[in-house]
Amino acid sequence: MYARRFDDSHAEFEVALRLNPNFSLAQAYYSLLLHFCGRSAEADLAARRALRLSPHGPVSAIYLGIASCAQYIRCNYKEAMRFAREAVRHRADYVTAHRALTAAAGMAGEDDAAKAALLELRRVQPDVSLEWIAKQIPIEDDSEREQYLEGFRRAGLD
Repeated sequence: MYARRFDDSHAEFEVALRLNPNFSLAQAYYSLLLHFCGRSAEADLAARRALRLSPHGPVSAIYLGIASCAQYIRCNYKEAMRFAREAVRHRADYVTAHRALTAAAGMAGEDDAAKAALLELRRVQPDVSLEWIAKQIPIEDDSEREQYLEGFRRAGLD
């Protein structure tokens, strides 16, 4: 479904990063693209490059949120939670980080943290539901999408 858009985006990011490999924003969004395409190891490396290039920049919360997503897909739930918490600390309304924290806490079996994260997620995204996530988050790999949804189920989202 998303394959054509991912292929086009991948080519554009490759060009941008060849022109300027130190462009932290391109590194971060390239990481997100790789994450959605099921290339989690590469996504993790690109997210870490973005953070290394701009650890305290105005969009570092985005980099941290993307790093959290990459860790989540790799089943490093504690690390995903750490990155997500840091992202939320930088930007309290960052929905992606709230989603990552909720799902990661659910998968980590940290019930209290998952419930608290879900409350905060509902504060910043009141209409969130499993159906919304399944339709709107463009994860290409079915097993990775199911893994993501399972984290929300465990956190108590229906």
